[in-house]
Amino acid sequence: MKSVADFLSASRCAGKYLLGVADGISGLGAVSIIALFEMNYKAGFTASWWKLMLLPIGVIIASTGWVQYRFRQTRAMTMAQFFEIRYSRSFRVFAGVMGYISGIINFGIFPAVGGRFFQYYCGFPAWPTTVLGFEIDVMYGLIMLFLLGISLWFTFMGGQIAVMVTDFIQGMFVNAVFVILGIYMLFFLFDWDVIVSAAIQYSPQDASLLNPMKTSGTDNFNLTYFLIAAFVSFYAFMAWQGSQGYFSSARSPHDARMGRVIGQLRNITQTLPLALLPVCAFAFLHHPDFAQSAQGAHAILDGIESDQIRSQVTVTVASAQFLPPGIMGLFAAVMLAAFISTHDTYLHSWGSIFVQDIVMPIRQSLIGDKVMDSDVHVRWLKYSIFGVCTFIFLFSLLFSQQQDILMFFALTGTIYLGWAGSCIIGGLYWKRGTTKGAWSCTILGVVLAFSGWYLTYNWEASQQMISGLFPGWWASWTQSWPALLGDKCPITAQVLFFWTIVTTIMTYVVVSLLANEEFDMDQLLHRGEYSVEGEGEAKTAAVAEKKWTGIFKMGPEFSQGDKILFIGSYAYIFLFFAVFMIGTVYMLSTDITDPSWGEFWWWFCVVILLMTAVITAWVSVGGIKNLGELYEMLSNIRRDEHDDGTVVGHRSLADLHMEEKKAGE
Repeated sequence: MKSVADFLSASRCAGKYLLGVADGISGLGAVSIIALFEMNYKAGFTASWWKLMLLPIGVIIASTGWVQYRFRQTRAMTMAQFFEIRYSRSFRVFAGVMGYISGIINFGIFPAVGGRFFQYYCGFPAWPTTVLGFEIDVMYGLIMLFLLGISLWFTFMGGQIAVMVTDFIQGMFVNAVFVILGIYMLFFLFDWDVIVSAAIQYSPQDASLLNPMKTSGTDNFNLTYFLIAAFVSFYAFMAWQGSQGYFSSARSPHDARMGRVIGQLRNITQTLPLALLPVCAFAFLHHPDFAQSAQGAHAILDGIESDQIRSQVTVTVASAQFLPPGIMGLFAAVMLAAFISTHDTYLHSWGSIFVQDIVMPIRQSLIGDKVMDSDVHVRWLKYSIFGVCTFIFLFSLLFSQQQDILMFFALTGTIYLGWAGSCIIGGLYWKRGTTKGAWSCTILGVVLAFSGWYLTYNWEASQQMISGLFPGWWASWTQSWPALLGDKCPITAQVLFFWTIVTTIMTYVVVSLLANEEFDMDQLLHRGEYSVEGEGEAKTAAVAEKKWTGIFKMGPEFSQGDKILFIGSYAYIFLFFAVFMIGTVYMLSTDITDPSWGEFWWWFCVVILLMTAVITAWVSVGGIKNLGELYEMLSNIRRDEHDDGTVVGHRSLADLHMEEKKAGE
């Protein structure tokens, strides 16, 4: 690691397989696994069914390079740097502040969830005590401190280079273990008939674990949740900055696109164990065949006072009782790798954002465009990363979680994601998108997000306040909607998220049209006279610009392996989306029995297992090759001290310096 660009973006030297595996595991943290356990324990296989409707979005995004391709063309190292290039410095700082606040609060529960898993899974005792009036568990705190220390060390070792390399190695390990876990759970753990029987007999009314058409009673994770998720996956793609280092690490826009394609296929590898283990846990805790062996798990769960914590650790506690020692150890290793890979990535991202998008622009406004010494710059980044680490440790230690993990993510994410997608998509694809439009939708989105936060955590006080201000209106509404009088806000975080997005999109478009301005998109995207040698793919980009179908075509930059992956991604989506569409239409006309659904899910799991094995082998070989290429490129490239994220007059300082050098030659 020899420069700021090395620390932030691995000097843009990462190949597609390295990106696909490393970025994938960085998003599959211990907190994500537990969140999926929590969802799939309540929703069962029905969650997997409704996720199938997201496939067209995911594969189209990956194969077209939606947002990713154009963002890489801008050569920005953070999203807020792009905001300054496209809008203004003041907007960059504000966006950086909002993204940072949203991110670190969202990140704040990660250590808690991971630490709680290891405490319950490994059977570590509780050491309760009181410190400064706060009741804390010393053992719980020590586990978090140890795990965070490892993640922080990796991040300090070499910034994005070290994060990406270690994430890749951990990703290969996790993929391999998932194949082993899938085989064991599907063929050796429980009899499939017992799993199906438990799902049929003991699932709540209208909350089937097998039949997707019987989920109206499923808490939080019903059809509405997944419809909104489908929309958000398109709108907010790349908006979340938790792994922003990967957004700018690709060695070319094409590698960025293909990395996303590979990541989309690699996601298949995590489907089976994360869906099947919660269903097995449900069977273990409910079926009479396991009544005696499940007594210990029930005793532990009954001793947890918090309903939310009990829900969060249910699968953890149950699996610790029924997994054999070898498999149990492998899964613990997976969770350790998942914890470290996500935490080092997030520490790097949020620490970098504070310096790059808040501190540095303010410094530039105060002292001008003078470049900071790279060693000092990296030192500031490390100080910031350490500060983020300290904050999330204390937040996890003291914060009382009251929602499902995914609902908490939606609530905290709205602070930034509720408006960021409008500014990103509008800025990259619409020349008439304006700074005024960006500011308007951002302020509105932030106000709506914090209002939703207040309503969620202070619903009883909110009812009293509204009834006092508007007694007649409130009385008529509560008569029509009695759920408003409940002890929790009837509007879920996911629904709040959706309506915030809709409102901010409309605001951005209307205000931008009224401003009637145009931006130079060629300059932004380094096209034509602004092209950068070795990164052009100019012909392909030109075709895509003139005709939208051009983005689906495989130009000269596609290798034979790229073509296979590209075609394979579409074959995969066609197969599974066809199953989803035909199955959904058939369900609307025919009542499919739960045992029939049980048989279907068996074959679904078998197919996914086979795909997992093939994909794991393919991406591991490609990733190892990319790893060697990464180190070769890092040893040979010429570093530019001006490539530190500084923007001058809507242009990157590195671009201006490059043009000056060309003019002098």
